[in-house]
Amino acid sequence: MDIFSEKAVLAILGDPIHLLFLFLISTAMGLIIAWTYRKTHRGFSYSQSFCITTVLITVITTLIIILIEDSIARAIGIFGAFSIIRFRTAVKDVRDIAFIFFSLATGLAVGVEYLSAGIVGVVFISGLIFVLHKTNFGGLRKLAYILNFKMDAKHHSNNVFDGVMGTYLKKQVLLNVEAKSRGTVLAFTFNISLKDSENLNEFIKKMTDLEGLTDVNIVSSKNDLEF
Repeated sequence: MDIFSEKAVLAILGDPIHLLFLFLISTAMGLIIAWTYRKTHRGFSYSQSFCITTVLITVITTLIIILIEDSIARAIGIFGAFSIIRFRTAVKDVRDIAFIFFSLATGLAVGVEYLSAGIVGVVFISGLIFVLHKTNFGGLRKLAYILNFKMDAKHHSNNVFDGVMGTYLKKQVLLNVEAKSRGTVLAFTFNISLKDSENLNEFIKKMTDLEGLTDVNIVSSKNDLEF
């Protein structure tokens, strides 16, 4: 057998065009997963490195499955080699674990050339993630922001903040009132939604200018439980 013949080279190296096609498919799917992660991320633990990692995991998993093919010996050898690696990076958000498995499963589907399952899986799961994100599924807060401020107790009966809230807010829900300094100061917590989010700074200024109000603070209610 001529080792330099086209058939011999393909037998040794595989079909490079076919392999490149699989890697391009897995890269495209990995990019969709990374884009979904970036668009639906909440909180303060966003990592660009993790976004890049989701793409790499998808492609690397495809490569591993291609190398294994139907060989049990290869599978044992490859996973035996990986077993000596120790991963000590802590996952900040449990949601990130789902994206790791998402990338692994997609790379696995491409590696075994079950492309229909990979494509449908990426489209369906990405869509599901967006639906859960848009509906704030599982969230305790339904409105946009959490408003905190302190107020002298003697001004409370006058409802000095009702006018400003009525002007700028679409909806407000009182979550908590706490008496401090032996009842001379009241700490309020509201769940609020603005009529126009562009007026946020103006609303904060108007609240700060009110007589008797101090320590006006607003945080996104989507992030307040994710520190």
